[in-house]
Formats: sequence, C-alpha cells, structure tokens
Amino acid sequence: MQLIEAPNFAVIAFENAVPISQLPAVWQDIAAGVANIGLDNPQSYVEMAQLFQYKLAQGDVDLFSERPELAYLKSAFSQLFGQLAWETLEFYGYDWMIDSYPHFEEILRDVESKGAEYADEVKVARIGLELFEEFGYEFPASFYHVHLAPIYRDHVFEERALRFDKRDIKHKRSWDAILHAGKVFAIQMKVQSIASKYGFTYQHGCGCNSHLSAIDISQGVFAYELSPEKRQRWMRSFIWTAWYEYAFFPIVPNTSYLV
Repeated sequence: MQLIEAPNFAVIAFENAVPISQLPAVWQDIAAGVANIGLDNPQSYVEMAQLFQYKLAQGDVDLFSERPELAYLKSAFSQLFGQLAWETLEFYGYDWMIDSYPHFEEILRDVESKGAEYADEVKVARIGLELFEEFGYEFPASFYHVHLAPIYRDHVFEERALRFDKRDIKHKRSWDAILHAGKVFAIQMKVQSIASKYGFTYQHGCGCNSHLSAIDISQGVFAYELSPEKRQRWMRSFIWTAWYEYAFFPIVPNTSYLV
C-alpha cells in the first residue's frame, strides 16, 4: 500500500482512509455520537469504516500492488467496489442500531411457553442469549439473527439452500457474510463452545447450498475462551471479514448444481 498525502484523504495508523464526511450518513451519526447504538468504543469502528471505504473505492488491494500489468483495470474495480463498500457500510451502520437486535428474553419465553416439544428451540434461544452475553453490542445484530434462525424453521435441523430458498432470501447476503466471517477461527471456536453445551454444533457449507446456520448434533462438550490480550483484535478481524464477505457476495459465482 502507498500512503498518499492529499486533503481529501485521512490517515489512520499510517494508512490512507476516507474522511468521515465521505462515509454513509449513518456512520457520520455514529461518529458524532448521535446514533442509537450500544458500542463501547465506536471510534475504532468508525476508523475501520474509513479504511474499508478507501481500500475498495481506491483499489488499495494486493491485486494491483503485486500485478502492475493489471493497472488498467483499477478504475473499473474502484468504481464497482467503491459502490459495494458503500452498500456494506450502510447496511452494517444500521445493523448496529439497538432496535435491530433480537429481543432475546422474549424469544426464550416464547419458545419455553410452547412445551416440551420445543426443547430444541429453547436450546437455540439460550445459545443466542449466551452469545449476546459474550459479545453484546460489539457484534452487529445479524450475528445474532443468523444463530437464532433455526428456531423459525420447520424444525431446528432443517437445512435451507442459502441462495435459492425464498423463505430466507432477504437475509442471504448478511447472514452469509457473518457465517463466512467464522474463518476468524477464535470467534468460531467460541460460538461452537457455547453451542456444544447444549448438544449442538453450527454448520455452514460455503457453497451454493450453504445452510443458513444449520444445526447438527454435537459429539461432545468443550470449553473455549478468547484470551483477553487478543479478544479485541479477533473481534475486529471478524467484523472486517464480515464486511468484505458482504461486499463480495453479489459477485460470487453460484450454481444450483451444488444444491
């Protein structure tokens, strides 16, 4: 990456970034402290947003720094991915609004009131509640919605094709991004350790038949804790990964052949 000194760029941690004024309005509200969010340190997320928008809108990626023969494509890349970055940040800005989050206690009471035949749904609700107790408002609402999703299916073990099942079509981009961000393995390990206490494990196939947070039976319980020294770094990495997965989602090739 090359540091470019210009009045319309900001510099964050020795890297170019867009100024806050070039972010979606919701992020400008977050930066100004007037958005209804629960983040403990919104400044770090605002800075990530500034860097994210710059890197995609300016083509600040390895493809162009390592392959100069492709420089003629940079303008087209920047135009396309600048738009996709904007869409991504706009979605997640609103996804951090407190009103976007599930009502965990209400969901738990509802499934508990339905009787013993909803025992599996109760377990999923408790997993969602424990995840919120672990990460709170530091993770966006879609992180919790996707892990609660099995409650609302015909049964918790039902699998749905991510890109082709119309029942969940409106969630496909945001839920897929969260599930793919599980490649930040420390976060994935924590999710699975909580789920394992209830006899479950979460599965995601990463193909066109990718299950929207499908649940399977866990073969054992294991405990995992995020180290305090690395916790914030892993969480920021998870969010950054979810962002670029959301941005890239519309250009990922898909085929019903895998379903």
